[in-house]
Amino acid sequence: MKVSLGQNFRFGFYDVEPEERIKLIKSAGFDSVMFWWGDEFEYTDGNRYDLVKLAFKHNLTVNTVHFPSTHADYIWRRERATEYADRMIAAVRDCAEIGAENLVMHTTRALITPRYNETGIEAISRVVREAEREGVNLAVENTRFPEYNEYIYDNIKSPRLTLCYDTGHEHCYTKGFSVLDAFGDKLSTTHIHDNDGTGDEHHLMGEGNIDFKPIFNRLKESGLRYYNLENYCNETSGYYGRISCGEYLKLAFKSLTDKIGNL
Repeated sequence: MKVSLGQNFRFGFYDVEPEERIKLIKSAGFDSVMFWWGDEFEYTDGNRYDLVKLAFKHNLTVNTVHFPSTHADYIWRRERATEYADRMIAAVRDCAEIGAENLVMHTTRALITPRYNETGIEAISRVVREAEREGVNLAVENTRFPEYNEYIYDNIKSPRLTLCYDTGHEHCYTKGFSVLDAFGDKLSTTHIHDNDGTGDEHHLMGEGNIDFKPIFNRLKESGLRYYNLENYCNETSGYYGRISCGEYLKLAFKSLTDKIGNL
Protein backbone atom coordinates (compact mmCIF):
# COMPACT_ATOMS: atom_id res chain seq x y z
CA MET A 1 0.00 0.00 0.00
CA LYS A 2 1.33 3.43 -0.93
CA VAL A 3 1.62 5.81 1.99
CA SER A 4 1.52 9.60 1.92
CA LEU A 5 4.17 11.72 3.64
CA GLY A 6 2.88 15.15 4.59
CA GLN A 7 4.10 18.35 6.23
CA ASN A 8 1.97 20.84 8.10
CA PHE A 9 1.96 24.17 6.22
CA ARG A 10 2.31 26.19 9.44
CA PHE A 11 5.86 25.15 10.30
CA GLY A 12 7.42 28.60 10.74
CA PHE A 13 9.40 30.76 8.30
CA TYR A 14 6.42 33.04 7.83
CA ASP A 15 8.59 35.63 6.07
CA VAL A 16 8.79 33.19 3.15
CA GLU A 17 5.97 33.70 0.67
CA PRO A 18 3.25 31.00 0.77
CA GLU A 19 3.90 29.69 -2.74
CA GLU A 20 7.62 29.44 -2.05
CA ARG A 21 6.89 27.47 1.14
CA ILE A 22 4.67 25.12 -0.89
CA LYS A 23 7.42 24.65 -3.47
CA LEU A 24 9.99 23.93 -0.75
CA ILE A 25 7.70 21.34 0.87
CA LYS A 26 7.49 19.57 -2.46
CA SER A 27 11.22 19.80 -3.20
CA ALA A 28 12.07 18.41 0.25
CA GLY A 29 10.33 15.16 -0.78
CA PHE A 30 6.84 15.43 0.70
CA ASP A 31 3.86 14.48 -1.44
CA SER A 32 1.20 16.09 0.76
CA VAL A 33 0.58 19.22 2.81
CA MET A 34 -1.75 19.72 5.77
CA PHE A 35 -3.67 22.99 6.20
CA TRP A 36 -5.38 24.87 9.03
CA TRP A 37 -9.01 25.28 7.96
CA GLY A 38 -9.76 28.72 9.35
CA ASP A 39 -8.92 32.36 8.72
CA GLU A 40 -6.91 33.03 11.90
CA PHE A 41 -3.55 32.90 10.15
CA GLU A 42 -4.35 34.52 6.81
CA TYR A 43 -1.98 37.40 7.61
CA THR A 44 0.99 35.02 7.32
CA ASP A 45 -0.37 32.17 5.20
CA GLY A 46 -3.01 33.62 2.91
CA ASN A 47 -6.47 32.29 2.15
CA ARG A 48 -6.88 28.52 2.67
CA TYR A 49 -8.68 28.00 -0.63
CA ASP A 50 -5.87 29.73 -2.49
CA LEU A 51 -3.35 27.58 -0.61
CA VAL A 52 -5.08 24.41 -1.76
CA LYS A 53 -4.85 25.63 -5.35
CA LEU A 54 -1.13 26.28 -4.87
CA ALA A 55 -0.68 22.79 -3.42
CA PHE A 56 -2.35 21.21 -6.43
CA LYS A 57 -0.36 23.44 -8.79
CA HIS A 58 2.85 22.00 -7.33
CA ASN A 59 1.61 18.40 -7.30
CA LEU A 60 0.96 18.10 -3.58
CA THR A 61 -2.13 16.35 -2.28
CA VAL A 62 -4.18 17.48 0.73
CA ASN A 63 -5.37 14.50 2.78
CA THR A 64 -5.91 16.24 6.13
CA VAL A 65 -7.08 19.68 7.24
CA HIS A 66 -7.42 20.98 10.79
CA PHE A 67 -10.64 22.63 11.95
CA PRO A 68 -9.78 25.64 14.16
CA SER A 69 -9.32 24.67 17.81
CA THR A 70 -9.54 28.22 19.15
CA HIS A 71 -13.08 27.65 20.46
CA ALA A 72 -13.19 23.87 20.74
CA ASP A 73 -15.12 24.23 23.99
CA TYR A 74 -18.15 25.54 22.05
CA ILE A 75 -19.14 22.03 20.96
CA TRP A 76 -20.15 21.28 24.58
CA ARG A 77 -21.91 24.61 25.26
CA ARG A 78 -25.65 24.65 24.51
CA GLU A 79 -25.66 28.31 23.47
CA ARG A 80 -22.80 27.74 21.00
CA ALA A 81 -22.93 24.11 19.85
CA THR A 82 -25.36 24.45 16.93
CA GLU A 83 -23.46 27.28 15.25
CA TYR A 84 -20.15 25.53 15.88
CA ALA A 85 -21.42 22.30 14.33
CA ASP A 86 -22.72 24.28 11.33
CA ARG A 87 -19.20 25.58 10.75
CA MET A 88 -17.80 22.08 11.00
CA ILE A 89 -20.37 20.81 8.50
CA ALA A 90 -19.28 23.54 6.08
CA ALA A 91 -15.68 22.37 6.57
CA VAL A 92 -16.70 18.75 5.86
CA ARG A 93 -18.20 19.89 2.57
CA ASP A 94 -15.01 21.78 1.76
CA CYS A 95 -13.01 18.61 2.44
CA ALA A 96 -15.18 16.67 0.02
CA GLU A 97 -14.74 19.38 -2.59
CA ILE A 98 -10.93 19.39 -2.40
CA GLY A 99 -10.52 15.66 -1.81
CA ALA A 100 -9.24 15.88 1.77
CA GLU A 101 -10.23 12.65 3.50
CA ASN A 102 -9.73 13.86 7.09
CA LEU A 103 -11.11 16.83 9.00
CA VAL A 104 -9.36 17.02 12.38
CA MET A 105 -11.19 18.39 15.42
CA HIS A 106 -10.16 19.11 19.01
CA THR A 107 -12.51 17.99 21.76
CA THR A 108 -11.30 20.50 24.36
CA ARG A 109 -9.80 23.97 24.63
CA ALA A 110 -7.02 23.98 27.21
CA LEU A 111 -8.58 23.85 30.71
CA ILE A 112 -11.73 25.90 30.14
CA THR A 113 -13.89 23.24 28.49
CA PRO A 114 -17.14 22.03 30.10
CA ARG A 115 -17.48 18.37 30.94
CA TYR A 116 -18.59 16.25 27.99
CA ASN A 117 -22.36 16.12 27.65
CA GLU A 118 -25.39 15.32 25.47
CA THR A 119 -25.27 18.73 23.81
CA GLY A 120 -21.89 17.91 22.33
CA ILE A 121 -22.97 14.45 21.23
CA GLU A 122 -25.99 15.87 19.42
CA ALA A 123 -23.82 18.46 17.66
CA ILE A 124 -21.03 16.06 16.72
CA SER A 125 -23.60 13.51 15.51
CA ARG A 126 -24.85 16.07 13.00
CA VAL A 127 -21.29 16.58 11.73
CA VAL A 128 -20.68 12.84 11.51
CA ARG A 129 -23.86 12.31 9.49
CA GLU A 130 -22.64 14.92 7.01
CA ALA A 131 -19.21 13.28 6.96
CA GLU A 132 -20.85 9.98 6.08
CA ARG A 133 -22.76 11.60 3.22
CA GLU A 134 -19.64 13.31 1.88
CA GLY A 135 -17.19 10.44 2.37
CA VAL A 136 -14.99 12.36 4.81
CA ASN A 137 -13.54 11.28 8.15
CA LEU A 138 -14.15 13.40 11.24
CA ALA A 139 -10.82 12.65 12.93
CA VAL A 140 -10.94 13.36 16.66
CA GLU A 141 -7.53 14.39 17.96
CA ASN A 142 -6.16 13.26 21.31
CA THR A 143 -5.54 16.36 23.42
CA ARG A 144 -5.32 16.75 27.20
CA PHE A 145 -8.28 14.57 28.14
CA PRO A 146 -8.70 11.22 26.33
CA GLU A 147 -11.94 10.62 28.21
CA TYR A 148 -13.57 13.05 25.76
CA ASN A 149 -12.50 10.83 22.86
CA GLU A 150 -13.83 7.79 24.68
CA TYR A 151 -17.17 9.47 25.40
CA ILE A 152 -17.59 10.48 21.75
CA TYR A 153 -16.63 7.04 20.40
CA ASP A 154 -18.92 5.30 22.91
CA ASN A 155 -21.93 7.42 21.99
CA ILE A 156 -21.53 7.83 18.22
CA LYS A 157 -20.96 4.77 16.06
CA SER A 158 -19.69 5.45 12.58
CA PRO A 159 -16.78 4.31 10.41
CA ARG A 160 -16.35 7.99 9.53
CA LEU A 161 -15.65 8.92 13.17
CA THR A 162 -11.92 8.31 13.44
CA LEU A 163 -8.74 9.26 15.31
CA CYS A 164 -6.03 11.78 14.53
CA TYR A 165 -3.12 10.52 16.63
CA ASP A 166 -0.96 13.34 18.00
CA THR A 167 2.38 12.07 19.33
CA GLY A 168 3.29 15.29 21.12
CA HIS A 169 0.02 15.59 23.00
CA GLU A 170 0.28 12.04 24.23
CA HIS A 171 3.81 12.63 25.55
CA CYS A 172 3.26 15.92 27.35
CA TYR A 173 -0.39 15.68 28.42
CA THR A 174 -1.25 12.01 28.98
CA LYS A 175 1.90 10.17 30.06
CA GLY A 176 1.16 6.56 30.85
CA PHE A 177 -1.94 6.48 28.65
CA SER A 178 -1.52 4.77 25.29
CA VAL A 179 -3.74 6.48 22.75
CA LEU A 180 -3.09 3.73 20.21
CA ASP A 181 -3.98 1.01 22.71
CA ALA A 182 -7.24 2.76 23.50
CA PHE A 183 -8.34 4.07 20.10
CA GLY A 184 -5.88 2.74 17.53
CA ASP A 185 -8.58 0.79 15.69
CA LYS A 186 -10.03 4.19 14.66
CA LEU A 187 -6.77 5.69 13.37
CA SER A 188 -6.96 7.55 10.05
CA THR A 189 -4.34 10.33 10.20
CA THR A 190 -1.54 11.74 12.34
CA HIS A 191 0.13 14.80 13.84
CA ILE A 192 3.75 13.73 14.38
CA HIS A 193 6.08 15.97 16.41
CA ASP A 194 8.40 15.85 19.41
CA ASN A 195 8.78 17.51 22.82
CA ASP A 196 10.62 17.04 26.11
CA GLY A 197 7.51 16.02 28.04
CA THR A 198 7.02 19.38 29.77
CA GLY A 199 5.09 21.23 27.07
CA ASP A 200 3.54 21.03 23.62
CA GLU A 201 6.61 22.31 21.76
CA HIS A 202 5.93 20.82 18.31
CA HIS A 203 9.58 20.09 17.60
CA LEU A 204 11.16 17.98 14.90
CA MET A 205 11.59 14.35 15.84
CA GLY A 206 14.91 14.11 17.65
CA GLU A 207 14.69 17.51 19.35
CA GLY A 208 12.71 16.08 22.25
CA ASN A 209 12.75 12.76 24.10
CA ILE A 210 9.81 10.81 22.65
CA ASP A 211 10.74 7.21 21.88
CA PHE A 212 9.41 7.01 18.34
CA LYS A 213 10.55 3.48 17.51
CA PRO A 214 7.62 1.65 19.15
CA ILE A 215 5.22 4.32 17.89
CA PHE A 216 6.25 3.81 14.28
CA ASN A 217 6.15 0.06 14.69
CA ARG A 218 2.52 0.42 15.76
CA LEU A 219 1.70 2.86 12.97
CA LYS A 220 3.15 0.56 10.34
CA GLU A 221 1.36 -2.46 11.78
CA SER A 222 -1.92 -0.53 11.63
CA GLY A 223 -1.62 -0.01 7.88
CA LEU A 224 -1.69 3.78 8.30
CA ARG A 225 -1.78 5.65 4.99
CA TYR A 226 -1.24 9.24 6.13
CA TYR A 227 1.94 10.23 7.97
CA ASN A 228 1.70 13.96 8.59
CA LEU A 229 4.29 16.02 10.46
CA GLU A 230 3.09 18.90 12.65
CA ASN A 231 6.45 20.36 13.68
CA TYR A 232 7.16 24.11 14.01
CA CYS A 233 10.48 25.92 13.79
CA ASN A 234 9.59 28.28 16.63
CA GLU A 235 11.68 30.10 19.23
CA THR A 236 11.96 26.96 21.38
CA SER A 237 13.56 24.97 18.56
CA GLY A 238 17.31 24.54 18.35
CA TYR A 239 17.02 25.21 14.62
CA TYR A 240 15.33 28.58 15.01
CA GLY A 241 17.30 31.31 13.26
CA ARG A 242 20.10 28.90 12.34
CA ILE A 243 18.99 27.29 9.09
CA SER A 244 16.95 28.18 6.03
CA CYS A 245 13.37 27.17 5.31
CA GLY A 246 14.47 24.64 2.70
CA GLU A 247 17.11 23.13 5.00
CA TYR A 248 14.57 22.77 7.80
CA LEU A 249 12.10 20.98 5.53
CA LYS A 250 14.78 18.58 4.31
CA LEU A 251 15.57 17.73 7.93
CA ALA A 252 11.87 17.21 8.59
CA PHE A 253 11.51 14.87 5.63
CA LYS A 254 14.60 12.88 6.64
CA SER A 255 13.34 12.59 10.22
CA LEU A 256 10.15 10.99 8.89
CA THR A 257 11.68 8.66 6.30
CA ASP A 258 14.33 7.51 8.78
CA LYS A 259 11.58 6.43 11.19
CA ILE A 260 9.36 4.82 8.60
CA GLY A 261 12.16 2.86 6.94
CA ASN A 262 11.07 0.43 4.26
CA LEU A 263 7.32 0.11 3.92
